Amino acid sequence: MSICTVEIDVAAGVERTFAYLADAANQAEWRHDVATCELAEGLPGAVGAVYRQANRGQEVDFVITAVEPDESITWVCAEDTSWPVRGTYRLSDLADGGTRITMDLEMAPSGPFIVLRPFVPLMVKGQRKKYAAGLRAALG
Repeated sequence: MSICTVEIDVAAGVERTFAYLADAANQAEWRHDVATCELAEGLPGAVGAVYRQANRGQEVDFVITAVEPDESITWVCAEDTSWPVRGTYRLSDLADGGTRITMDLEMAPSGPFIVLRPFVPLMVKGQRKKYAAGLRAALG
């Protein structure tokens, strides 16, 4: 299992940031690698909500598995594939009224992708600047 943690600071307060991240349909706005993301079933941002996203030409579903209001959101993506991903967004207040978003991503490539396992943290960290730019554009 490869684990990568990325921190991004935004100007928006925790409540606004949480609401934005909890509705994962917003991913198409801030993630450069997501063309579309739509709620497929359940309630937006609620445990059990299933979202379908088109990512680099492939559709994949992910499920919100845990929510602590204004604190954290956990999800799992592609659980039954050779590239499962689990993630948590943890939020904390900044002194200036903004929010620190801590993204914990766990990836466990297997099958033909197992050779990429050592490079997963580098790949995710390489996306950090693009994700940060997208989140800052959306949340200040």
